[in-house]
Amino acid sequence: MSVQHPVLFFPGTLCDERIFLSLWRQLNIAQRRYVPLQWASSQEEMLALSEDRILDNEKVHLVGYSMGGFIASLVAQRNPHNIASVTLIGYNPEGLSKEEIAKRKQLTSMLKQGNFKPDNDAYLSRFIHPSRLNDDKVAGVVKSMAQDLGKTTLLNHTLATTPRESTVKALAKINAPTTLIAAQQDAIAPAAAIAQLKAQLPKANFQVIENAGHMMVLEQTDAVASIIAKQIGV
Repeated sequence: MSVQHPVLFFPGTLCDERIFLSLWRQLNIAQRRYVPLQWASSQEEMLALSEDRILDNEKVHLVGYSMGGFIASLVAQRNPHNIASVTLIGYNPEGLSKEEIAKRKQLTSMLKQGNFKPDNDAYLSRFIHPSRLNDDKVAGVVKSMAQDLGKTTLLNHTLATTPRESTVKALAKINAPTTLIAAQQDAIAPAAAIAQLKAQLPKANFQVIENAGHMMVLEQTDAVASIIAKQIGV
């Protein structure tokens, strides 16, 4: 029986372990490592927290969600010999669109002025599938993370990862299985935009989750878990 490599999980913006709890219950992972990006206030700190969890001569699976997909891609680029596989969930390696950058600038301005609460329904509706806006297992978890982590964390995460350079060329060079998971109704990292990268990432595996928005890890946990299980061999 082959030895299972450790699996590193990278959360998204304004997320902590709670984004992965339901997923972890579905996956039989011997060595699970979580990267607490909610503690970081800069991209440098995010990378330091990530690389602290990789031993010199071991291989690890990387599973990055949203912002965590960006950080996981950078970690893979910087540590190519330590990567067993890369799974990117709700992350477009092309980087941020001009529209998304404009929204982020507006958001950071509001956060600095103290005029924004990240647990408001209008903001969260961008991330959550309409059918799950009243679901405690989805919207409830997202709201509780937003309330607990607060606007300082949201500001730090937004500033640390804006602008966001393309990681497409870096991912194309990685000599390890790579899977991109997109949600059909994701307004943040649209499935159609991610699908357009197939020509540039011919070795990558592209998967689309139906009936889900950006919070697909909470909305369609079983489907996401099934894809990850195949990738990491559990």
